[in-house]
Amino acid sequence: MSEDDLLGANERRVAWLRIAAVGLIVAAERLPHPNPNELAFAIAAAVVLAYALGALAFTYLGPLDRRLSLAATAVDVLSITVLAYLSGGAYSDARLAYFLIPISVAFRFGWQITLTATALVVVAYDVQAATHPTRHVRHALGFVAVQTGYLVWIGVAAALFSGLLATRTQTLVRLARGRKQLLAEVMRAEEGQRRELAEELHDHAIQTLLAARQDVEDALKSRPNKALEHARSALGETLADLRRAIFELHPHVLAQAGLEPALKAVAERASRRGGFDVDFYVRYPRRHPDEAVLLGAAREFLANVGRHAHASSVTVTLTDENDVTVLTIADDGVGFDPITIDRFVAAAHIGLLSQRERIEASGGTLEITSAPGTGTTVSARLPTT
Repeated sequence: MSEDDLLGANERRVAWLRIAAVGLIVAAERLPHPNPNELAFAIAAAVVLAYALGALAFTYLGPLDRRLSLAATAVDVLSITVLAYLSGGAYSDARLAYFLIPISVAFRFGWQITLTATALVVVAYDVQAATHPTRHVRHALGFVAVQTGYLVWIGVAAALFSGLLATRTQTLVRLARGRKQLLAEVMRAEEGQRRELAEELHDHAIQTLLAARQDVEDALKSRPNKALEHARSALGETLADLRRAIFELHPHVLAQAGLEPALKAVAERASRRGGFDVDFYVRYPRRHPDEAVLLGAAREFLANVGRHAHASSVTVTLTDENDVTVLTIADDGVGFDPITIDRFVAAAHIGLLSQRERIEASGGTLEITSAPGTGTTVSARLPTT
């Protein structure tokens, strides 16, 4: 999840809590107790509720940033203060909503902002308590002091929690970055080993088998023999199998001609094995530094189509737009229930999990969409830069 997505998710949670708080404040006001400001409170509550609903809608529709979140927090403090003043001042049940402020800020911002928000809450509560007629009630000063103490206590606790959360988040970020670098190094090492093994097989094993087949063919020319015929046939099959294995290890066409022809070669092999047709849509004007990752992903996706999808047609799309290279493979097979996708991936597709790790280690994302009877679409997205 990106930082913008996380910000939006957090703001939506706070927006729902804001609406719940308004509902509780209004419900408390409906309890039987005298309130000379009942009409003013009703108007203020309606305005605050409209603001809360609008803020919720904006979290789903509009672009969000930290400044808007901070502004919304200030409006929340003002709204609670107005409702508290109009429903009992220091003794109003609305004062309990103040506790929402430092807690919600702690989840979204650092400990400094949490303490600042706490200070704003304390000042707002004390000011409205000091200006409300209930300040003349006996023991009002002691009551306000205790409530202020509670607000300071919850604010400090929230700030400590925010600091702890930030420290753990930084630790997780470092671990994730280290994991990504380690996985990238493993991928480079694996790719180098696959290339070396492919070259070794091509330069030695293939050449030895070719020489042996030539010797057998020369012997057959001078003296036909069924055993030699079988030997020539076996050598031919072995050479074909070995060439296929070499291609799977490291397609030389990827290094020589690029991703598009290598992808077509992989797809054609998979279509012959799986018995499905393949259509290509390619708009790929430049090379990508992680083409081997995309090709490996395509090989795994197409192999899964052949093993599980029972598809008759597959569409392979390769595009490079807006600094993102997108590889999409869509089949018309049996599909599966998206609810079971994690179990589907974990239980049946270790190779698919591996490809997801490789793609994410390269800074990309993997998306799988499917439904029973409508096929499956797998999309790998890698940033170009």
